[in-house]
Amino acid sequence: MTSLVTFLGKSALDPQKGYRQATYRLPDGSTVQTPYLGLALARWIEVERLIVLGTSSSMWDVLVEHHASEGEEESLRLELIEHVQHGTVDDALLDRVHPLIERALGRPVQLSVIPTARDLDEQQVILQRLALWVSRREILHFDVTHGFRHLGMLALTAAQFLESTRDATIAAVYYGAFDMSEGGLTPVLRLDGLLAIARWVKALARFDASGDYGVFAPLLEADGFPADKARCLVKAAFFERTTQIPPAAQQLQTVLHALDTPLEGASELFRNRLRERLQWAQGRNLAEQQRQLALRALARRDYLRAAILGLEATITLQCLDLGRNPYDYQDRTAADELLQKELRQGEHPEWKKQAYWTLKNLRNAMAHGVPPSFDWVRSLLADPERLGQRLQAEIQRLTQQPNP
Repeated sequence: MTSLVTFLGKSALDPQKGYRQATYRLPDGSTVQTPYLGLALARWIEVERLIVLGTSSSMWDVLVEHHASEGEEESLRLELIEHVQHGTVDDALLDRVHPLIERALGRPVQLSVIPTARDLDEQQVILQRLALWVSRREILHFDVTHGFRHLGMLALTAAQFLESTRDATIAAVYYGAFDMSEGGLTPVLRLDGLLAIARWVKALARFDASGDYGVFAPLLEADGFPADKARCLVKAAFFERTTQIPPAAQQLQTVLHALDTPLEGASELFRNRLRERLQWAQGRNLAEQQRQLALRALARRDYLRAAILGLEATITLQCLDLGRNPYDYQDRTAADELLQKELRQGEHPEWKKQAYWTLKNLRNAMAHGVPPSFDWVRSLLADPERLGQRLQAEIQRLTQQPNP
């Protein structure tokens, strides 16, 4: 279903001139004269349903007066006008008027008197009502032209709320900018770019918490980024989650190359932020890539993943030092066994011995999920701050490579 959510402003009835009209220039260049943009937008978009929200003093009567047949339900219409003028419209009255308004508009209508959104409690009432009325995966348009100015901010919040709670698709947010009128024409602006920015901010937060590159793919595609390049982000997320670092890096390198070109829309604002989060894929070798990913995992408190990657980076460096293939399982196993033997025989500095066995014992304890044998390991696993600091120190010491 496609619906338009629109707010009604306060009545501006002039006894001599009637309701103030405006000639709106719609996004396609066509014009329409109306006292209430929401009705014109509903026809222009051809929505299946109209959700109208207004206060007890909003111009509810304009929904009828400009569309009902002459003389239709005259006493009820007069009663509505009187209540609008006194600011006493309530849901009970709207229930009585509802059939008349629905016939006049020629489509299903949801009407509700809402509070003025003075505080969080009143603002939540409005969001809760919208959540009840909006079906899952509904396509929504918003009109924030009329009503109190702060309701426009609430509408943008409501759009994000409904995206998250009802899996709704927000197609557009419209605003008839009366103060920008020129030559008798009032432009109708699209504000959904603000929603696109909010989606990017949310996606960055989700990525920093989860490490899932796929959250960026639909945002980039919406701004014209090639679909095959966007899919590389999804593939990279899969490969990295399964600790397949080389193919993950390969996928991200493709995306990084595409990000050399400026992007369209809101995506351009976040292009450099995205590049920063993908930059590990440009690491000079596998050990450096594993090291960066270990520290990133640690930053989001994924302690087990940090320990795994830190230990693997250490083994990769051992392979490189021995001239063995770090991508070959047999070579990696042999290199790790040799390193352990050398550490036991005292062939490496004491700091390296302590760092390696600390990292390995912590990795094993977290991976197996059973009470560790050593008291010092149990102590670290009981304190997230100490655990994080110790892991960072050992990973940094074991995997730091000299500048080439």
